[in-house]
Amino acid sequence: MMHFNEYNQPAKTLVLHYAKKLNFNLANAIASGDSNLSSKEEAKSLAYFFWEMTDQAVDDENDNKVIEGISDLQSWLKKALYIFTGYFKKQGYEKEWSEGYDKYHD
Repeated sequence: MMHFNEYNQPAKTLVLHYAKKLNFNLANAIASGDSNLSSKEEAKSLAYFFWEMTDQAVDDENDNKVIEGISDLQSWLKKALYIFTGYFKKQGYEKEWSEGYDKYHD
């Protein structure tokens, strides 16, 4: 299960916001703790979502948007990056995570 401790709840809020905005049910289920990765394909898809979410958040921050009371989007996305990295490693999909950035930016 992906774990957001009490101090990282704004990072979770952002992940859930962008999962909904980008219509990515798997990210919603994993960030909510309702599901875990179960295949390489899901891992690749979730990694792609993370980078898509990041690009959207950068655009939102450049437009001075506040997302559910959160204005420092990049700071919280950095925390989400560490959480996602640890989650992929713990689940055994470190390779798919590492390749996700390159595939998204091709």
